[in-house]
Amino acid sequence: MTGSGFRSRAFVLLLAVLVGGGCGDDTVAPVTRDFLQGTATNPQIGLVVNSTGKALTLFQLGNPSITREIPFGASNAVTPVGLVFRGTHAVVPLGDAASVALVDLDGLRIERFFTFPSGNATGVAFVDDTTFLVANVVGNYVGRVTFHQASSAITDTVHVAPGPTAIVVAVGKAFVVSVNLDINYQPIGPGVVTVINPATMSPIDTLESGGTNSSAAAVGPDGVVYVVNTEDYVADGSVTAINPATLQVVGTYGGFGSGPGSIKIGATGMAYVSAFFTGTLVWNTATHSFVRDLANPVCAPLASPPGACRGAFDATRASDGSIYQVFFGSPSQSLPPYVFVYSPSYVLVDSVSVGVGPASIDIGVFAQ
Repeated sequence: MTGSGFRSRAFVLLLAVLVGGGCGDDTVAPVTRDFLQGTATNPQIGLVVNSTGKALTLFQLGNPSITREIPFGASNAVTPVGLVFRGTHAVVPLGDAASVALVDLDGLRIERFFTFPSGNATGVAFVDDTTFLVANVVGNYVGRVTFHQASSAITDTVHVAPGPTAIVVAVGKAFVVSVNLDINYQPIGPGVVTVINPATMSPIDTLESGGTNSSAAAVGPDGVVYVVNTEDYVADGSVTAINPATLQVVGTYGGFGSGPGSIKIGATGMAYVSAFFTGTLVWNTATHSFVRDLANPVCAPLASPPGACRGAFDATRASDGSIYQVFFGSPSQSLPPYVFVYSPSYVLVDSVSVGVGPASIDIGVFAQ
């Protein structure tokens, strides 16, 4: 899943692995585990991108107090909002730094950086185990990168619609979601999805998304591409479904409230659509109906006013059905940032401290 450069600008108003043990002639060393293997009973690892914290924070779901942090640098231009991972590598676009960090998760270190000449690096998606695409939201193009390319420069590019903010790959095609806004953040027209061939870096087709300010996307277990239309952060947002084989819009579905900005879809087909103002809505992609709607979002309640709740930047599902939701924090309200944890029945059961300015969350299993 991915964030957006426009999201970054709007909301960013927004190491070591422990290995122990030893042995002597008369003692047996205790069993130890590398951090990325998780705990003995839960191998899952949470990966949180800290936008204003300029870091990647990892925690063990089986013991959330056990965390590791990988910093991206001190520059104010470093404004990450999302990542993708495959195997034991993560790729994190660094926003206004116009660069991308390739992270070795096993070594808890940055392996190398790749750079655009200028602009803002945002949406990203893997093409294969060692190749990824990354969007430049200011330059209006997408670049292709391989882990072991000789140069750190991103030069293999293709032009797309204005403001590319998210990329997903389905049936061998890359779907690049563009907000299609002008320099004053006003819609030029509907959001645009540019479909490209990632092998040749050539356009295949362009589709209108069904709404404006389209900013996020995910592929469901049904293979369908789901695009979030954020609109103007006031009007009702929507989700558009696209058949990746036929390149036809299946439908656009409203009811997502003001400013939806992220989407994650679990193995059961439940979509978790989060918004800074409303929390997380749960939407069944098979039936196109809400499980938790605006009247009953998944959110951490506020003390006042009655019924009010914290918003959410992102949310995703763990293997047991629990929901992990990112709350960015609100200094003006003296509300610290957290990852809130909800039971499979959406009851708030825990909170995890994950550092400053968390903007996105993913959950993976890296145990061998």
